[in-house]
Amino acid sequence: MDFKGKTIAVVTAGAMAALTTAGAATAETSWNMPARSNTQNYMTKNIIEFVEDVAENSGGEIKIDVHPEDSLVRQPDVLRAVQTQQVELGEYLMSMQSNLSPIFAVDAIPFLAVGYEANRKLAKAARPAIEEELAKRGVKLLFIQSWPRQGIYADKEINDLSDFDGVTMRAYNPSTARLAELMGATPVTIQQSEVPQAFATGVVEAMITSPTTGVDTQAWDFVSHFYDVEAFITWNVIVMNQDVFDGLSKDEQEAVMKASAAAEKRAWKNAPAVTEEQIATLAENGITVKKPNDAFLAGLKEIGKAMLGEWLETAGDEGQAVIDRYRAME
Repeated sequence: MDFKGKTIAVVTAGAMAALTTAGAATAETSWNMPARSNTQNYMTKNIIEFVEDVAENSGGEIKIDVHPEDSLVRQPDVLRAVQTQQVELGEYLMSMQSNLSPIFAVDAIPFLAVGYEANRKLAKAARPAIEEELAKRGVKLLFIQSWPRQGIYADKEINDLSDFDGVTMRAYNPSTARLAELMGATPVTIQQSEVPQAFATGVVEAMITSPTTGVDTQAWDFVSHFYDVEAFITWNVIVMNQDVFDGLSKDEQEAVMKASAAAEKRAWKNAPAVTEEQIATLAENGITVKKPNDAFLAGLKEIGKAMLGEWLETAGDEGQAVIDRYRAME
């Protein structure tokens, strides 16, 4: 498997054998799949394993080419590309599409679900609503995978929210833009692939994102501090065009869904350990890693309460039902 190129075609040895046998009369189905991040990212690696599983489960009848980090479709456009069958399936940051439905922002409400166990419960509580919103758009949810917990990067020490006055802060979805505003910063929307250049040119001075993004973008080149505030854990969703899925045979559908279930289980199992490894990598490369002091954390938690209230106002009864299901699991 060659991870150096921008397109990764994955066909396992077993699948290749199935394709070359005399009995393999069924024509190969070939799909394109944009992925959120680069090939070093643990979630992209999980997608590669998902693709291998689909090939193996289908006896080599389904082949998926993975296109990482904006190489085929830009992240903001992935959902639309799946809807219109520009691509058959894809991965994107769910909260990036919260302008379409507030349900897509449930994972980005600060301090609603702290820690991986609580966050997994939130994902379970929200899943029916997410599936319903996607179904309205002719899209099927295959699986959800979580990012590491979100922290704050800055090129200076942060003692309280007043330290963000006049600071430009990278936002990657409407929720992080609102968070930056409530912190007193000025949000600037920057995609992950553009982060190093944005800092190098002074477009942004701080960001809230995961240790994974910090490692992927080599944040030690442009910031000095990482505050492990554990604000929230965002989700990538892997989705498929419903008509494409419906056009598969029953066995092929089962092959896709079996691989999806395994991928989701791996993603949630691996995320906590990956988080600690990547926070350690930040420190090893010279970034000062700290927990927020009491004043800083208290200010952020007040913002979290305000953002939950705002979200419930826009999400209405559907949103309240998600929160009620989640609270019942706590």
